[in-house]
Amino acid sequence: MRFFMLLLGAILTASPGFAALRAGVATVSITPLEENISTQLGGYGDRAGKPAEGIHDTIHAKALVFENKGVKSALVTVDTCSVPLCVIEESLAKAAIEGLSVDRTLVSASHTHAGLEGFALDRRNIAGNPHIGIFSEEMLNFVTGRIAQALTEANAALQPAKAGAGRTKIEGMNRNRRDDEFVDKELTLLRLDRTDGTPYVVLVNFTAHETIMSPDEMLISAGWPGMMQRTVEAALGEGVTCMYTNGAEGDISPAGRQGGSNWERAENFGQRVGLRATALARSIEGTEVDAFAVRSLWVQLPPRQAAPEFVMIAGSEYHITEEQLQQLLPTMFPDKAPLYALRVNDFAMLTLPGEPICKIGLAVKKQLADGGITYPCVAGLTTDYIGYILTPEEYRESGYEVTASFYGETLGDIMLAKAAELAKQTAK
Repeated sequence: MRFFMLLLGAILTASPGFAALRAGVATVSITPLEENISTQLGGYGDRAGKPAEGIHDTIHAKALVFENKGVKSALVTVDTCSVPLCVIEESLAKAAIEGLSVDRTLVSASHTHAGLEGFALDRRNIAGNPHIGIFSEEMLNFVTGRIAQALTEANAALQPAKAGAGRTKIEGMNRNRRDDEFVDKELTLLRLDRTDGTPYVVLVNFTAHETIMSPDEMLISAGWPGMMQRTVEAALGEGVTCMYTNGAEGDISPAGRQGGSNWERAENFGQRVGLRATALARSIEGTEVDAFAVRSLWVQLPPRQAAPEFVMIAGSEYHITEEQLQQLLPTMFPDKAPLYALRVNDFAMLTLPGEPICKIGLAVKKQLADGGITYPCVAGLTTDYIGYILTPEEYRESGYEVTASFYGETLGDIMLAKAAELAKQTAK
């Protein structure tokens, strides 16, 4: 009898229906030119809305769906400059996966400056200004349809998963462009394995703007993050999906790239980061998942306001007067926005819905670490876009980052306080 009970217990533990964590992943192209849809590239007002002239490399959405004790959640990464809330809402509505809601779905933009313009995907965008992107119903429908496809395929691929995490420091690959001392040099990685121990998904978090591409590059590209992911996937072999989330990159630029053209420099930078990520992934051993959580916390944002010197700095690039900005602020920027936390064993990622400066990102990582998380990381540009997120001191310093911040000098402190609350819940 005792032998029978032990055998039954082993069968139940191994059965997918009784696994503590199941995961499924899928990759789809979100390259609108494949369907002859005019494509606005994000990142530079100087492009003046000129459409992409062709495809350098395919841009993707990658969906990772989790099921833990019957509850579903998801992480989606996209090769866009930013990601508005309507993209998440409409993708989920099209996928119609039971139990999967906005509160349990993290969608993170890589911030490629040769990928899709986030404002062109935003229904709130009534500006009609090509320098910031003109809303395109056709492009939004294409992208949300493809993301829904990825979510559906990932949900169908759910299987038992183990997990492991690690981190490594990369010197000379990023710098603080505001000449600040704060630079996050850590590459943090989560590896999900199949039950036989083979790698299934590799999630890489590293902090750097994707500004190797200039306004003159008019071909669609995932930039260095795309090259990084392709490098990892090629090195680890068929059946592995690499995903990427950017960190608190508000004031962090890439450094040390090499090559004769921006295309070569992006490929060189992405390959070098990818090789470091590959080496780290190979050193990790997956274990059973006994701590898993996805949480969200919606934050009421402070009153919107134009930053000092907006017209002189950001306004000149994007051709917006202060009067026009006052008209756009109530419609294009939300009253509230979500923070998310994803925890898998001793790995945890906390997200911010914009571009936090590095000092804020490092503070959030410390909050997670103080709660006992061994491998903390921060993802910016996740689920809606509220602009740059700065400390009061940095806000008062002015500069481009400040003029692209739309909620005043208290925003950073508010987000940090709410992040601390979410970090405490996540690290329990």
